Amino acid sequence: MVALFRGQSLELVYVPPFLLQYSRIMVTSTTMNTSRVEGLLYISAWIVLSSIVIVFNKWILGRFPFSITLTTWHMLFATVATQIISRTTSLIQKSPDMNPRFYIKAILPIGICFSVSLILSNVVYLYLSMSFIQMLKSIGPVATLLACWSMGIRNPEPSMQVLLTVIVIVLGVAISSIGELRFVLTGFLIQGAAVVFEAYKNALQQFLLSGKTKMSSMTLLYYFAPACTVMNAFWILIFELKGLQEKGAKSGIGMEVWLLNGFICFGLNIASVTVIKKTSSVVLTLSGIPKSILLSVMDMMVYHTSISMIQTIGFSIAGAGTYYYSQLTNAPKPAAEYDEKRIDPPLVKKFVDEEAQLLEK
Repeated sequence: MVALFRGQSLELVYVPPFLLQYSRIMVTSTTMNTSRVEGLLYISAWIVLSSIVIVFNKWILGRFPFSITLTTWHMLFATVATQIISRTTSLIQKSPDMNPRFYIKAILPIGICFSVSLILSNVVYLYLSMSFIQMLKSIGPVATLLACWSMGIRNPEPSMQVLLTVIVIVLGVAISSIGELRFVLTGFLIQGAAVVFEAYKNALQQFLLSGKTKMSSMTLLYYFAPACTVMNAFWILIFELKGLQEKGAKSGIGMEVWLLNGFICFGLNIASVTVIKKTSSVVLTLSGIPKSILLSVMDMMVYHTSISMIQTIGFSIAGAGTYYYSQLTNAPKPAAEYDEKRIDPPLVKKFVDEEAQLLEK
């Protein structure tokens, strides 16, 4: 029975329980499908931009071997762009909770993890091939999942299925490491550290985007880009200043190339944060699997990098494990969740109105 007000009186209209159940499931399913389509569009944009940025950065580093400076340029561009956007548009809504204490506790750690992760991700290209780097990045979903669990973000809940899936992914990455034709321990350790920092950066971003603050993607970038810029500038003074003074001006890269690179990286930063907001940080790292396949093909075509059979097998195992993990997290909720205590969806309300009109006639 559903209560319905008519004028000053309250009427009860009978609605079959199966219809209530069916309509709630259909409305929820439609909402989920719409969200998935929207999320797929953002993920596709992220894959395309990320692939372009990786190839673009490798081309620049071949002529300008200063990865920290390159990363600093990306963050400086994002800082200037978000400052301009905040002053000329309404796309950035400043958080009312922002104060020095909140910035140090919530924003600064993201800046630190983001900065270190980007620096290590660029430095590793000096040691390993692009194909092998992308294979190592397939462990990202595992690291992100563990980072979320350590911060109390338990989705999905720990279980034996999740644990076995994690083991399969790690096994696949280990096999791909054995199959690397130019294995360099330093590069392997650098990429491992980059994955850890990236995982905690993603978990922290998800906490702010979906928690009490619910910042927009642009607003979050507005806050942590300056912190990344300052942190990276500090690393430049330590590691690259001398080299820049000697060789920096001889790269032959024009200003228009730097501006284009900064603009594309700014779009990638927005896409990354948006994917986390619309889906989750684990989904973002899972999206790296198809991107890795795309980049491996591009690496073979552009740079003629060879990939061994063992690498292919290991990457296939990691990809299969990652796919199975995605099925675990996207499993439909039991129908018991759609109980009659929840608010009637619009479909039921329309049915009730039609029944009430028939009763009046």
